[in-house]
Amino acid sequence: MEARPPENTDTNTSAAPTNAVLDARVNFFQRHPAITHFTVLAVFFTPLAAVPYLLSKRRISALSRRLNELSAATTALQAELKTSATENATRKLESHRTSASLEVARMELIQLRRSLEQLRMERDVSEMTTQNALKQLLEERKLTRQAETGIALGLSLADVAAFMYEVELHHGIASSVIDGHGVERLRRLALKF
Repeated sequence: MEARPPENTDTNTSAAPTNAVLDARVNFFQRHPAITHFTVLAVFFTPLAAVPYLLSKRRISALSRRLNELSAATTALQAELKTSATENATRKLESHRTSASLEVARMELIQLRRSLEQLRMERDVSEMTTQNALKQLLEERKLTRQAETGIALGLSLADVAAFMYEVELHHGIASSVIDGHGVERLRRLALKF
């Protein structure tokens, strides 16, 4: 048999509804023991689970802030890297242009050196030709002078011989004596020149 709650009496009127509510709760928990166990476990394990959760949440939020900082730093570094890459590309392009300009200048310098060497060789040939022509002209002039000098000397000797002959004729000196004074010799020497 079941235990019944005491009937309502005037002396126990305030206690009756409380006991009935308690009995209903006890009956509910007895009928559903899993809910009871779950509730008891939840009451004990919720703080045990909440404390590590709260600690890890605080740690996760600190790590999240740190991750945001690192993300901002990474973005800044990427922007700086792009700028550096652009500057590096510009410098590389300038280096290639400078290298090409230097190569062109080097080729022009080599060409100028070749032209200078060719001009030097032409100048040397020209100088050699000029020197040979000058030597030839000097030699011809020397020969011409010698010939002119010889002709002039020959004419002078002929004039002297003619003068001496006239003087001898005018004074009446014989031809054998004339040869003694060297008039014939002067005439022969004048003919040679």
